[in-house]
Amino acid sequence: MSFEVKIPTVGESITEGILLQWFKKEGDVVQTDDDLFELETDKITLPVKSEKAGILHILIPAGKTVQIGQQVATLLPNEKQLGSIDPQKSSTTTLSDTKPSVETAPAVSSLRDSSSPLDARKASPAGRFALEQHALSPQDVLGTGKDGRIMKGDVLLHLQKSTSPSKDNVEPLTSQAPIASGPVVSVISNSDRQRREKMTPIRKRIAERLVQAQHTAAILTTFNEVDLTQAMAWRKRHQEVFEKRHGVKLGFMSFFVKAVVTALKEIPEVNAYIDGDQVVYNQFYDIGIAVGTPKGLVVPVVRDADRLGFAGVEKQIADLAKKARDRKLTLDDLSGGSFTITNGGVYGSLISTPILNPPQSAILGMHGIKKRPMVIDDKIEIRSMMYLALSYDHRLIDGKEAVTFLRRIIECVEEPERMLLEV
Repeated sequence: MSFEVKIPTVGESITEGILLQWFKKEGDVVQTDDDLFELETDKITLPVKSEKAGILHILIPAGKTVQIGQQVATLLPNEKQLGSIDPQKSSTTTLSDTKPSVETAPAVSSLRDSSSPLDARKASPAGRFALEQHALSPQDVLGTGKDGRIMKGDVLLHLQKSTSPSKDNVEPLTSQAPIASGPVVSVISNSDRQRREKMTPIRKRIAERLVQAQHTAAILTTFNEVDLTQAMAWRKRHQEVFEKRHGVKLGFMSFFVKAVVTALKEIPEVNAYIDGDQVVYNQFYDIGIAVGTPKGLVVPVVRDADRLGFAGVEKQIADLAKKARDRKLTLDDLSGGSFTITNGGVYGSLISTPILNPPQSAILGMHGIKKRPMVIDDKIEIRSMMYLALSYDHRLIDGKEAVTFLRRIIECVEEPERMLLEV
């Protein structure tokens, strides 16, 4: 019996996604738990594993939008059974060999064959779909992407050039033609100056949430600065022993996570959010850490940070960072945070105004560490300083609470022993 490969359910609110790429080619032998294809939804990008073993027959090419539960391929169990399936009675195309025949394979399979010029030249999912849609050979299109990768815009430009008027239909300039005065302006078509790509589901979701935050909350930002000189010395002094004992490096993010938890306990409004005409107070401390990825911004969550020590926080952050790099974050990793920390300093940002992560009511922005002259006990000293920004929903959090919250974070980071002594 053949097995239908369908788009799995990946979350209650997710109804569709984009089939980004197939990890296997048409006619490949697939084993159980092999990575079969990559699915991108509005919340997450994840590889989908094969539930069964068999020979792959692809029904939906990469780059297509697919619905949850939609069949995208068939796994045929063996060559003997492949030959016995009647194509007139089956909804799926059969194969007489482990490779698709010309009569039965979909048009896309010829592009995916290992000897196809497209594999040598490569194309993005959108580019591959555009080639198939317009029945073009990849050899006809000049790829402008990395390593000659064919993009959708390259296909559209090729089509535009092929339908543009020929030189024979253009009236040539003669010596009698008037010459315009003024600077010479080169006329370049829009296709040469612009490139259009459809927004990915994740980018669309990010855009929706950011606009939602701006439209539904009264966002205000307060700024301050923190002196990290003592924290840096404290970290340097204990780094070697800490790493040997816990198997993970001591970073600054754990200082801020623990300081945020301390401040949230003292100012519960910051750990709450508005739901209609009610205020919901979270009695847990799940701290989201904003991470930039090639696919967009994601916010994996450190669970129950109040129950973790510095080592526990660092281990969770390291685990989530690895998952983000490997694109293996799950919906559970990304949901349920009560407060968010974002660190623009890793990209060189000196100061910024972070936007809320709905439905949360506040977000802390960290920035770059810079040595600056500061007055300490009436003396000028060089200190390692960082600007902090706290954006918050002014409907729920007053300025007094916001400033008190930020000042409490600064106290804890500047004197880390406060968090250990709970003072």
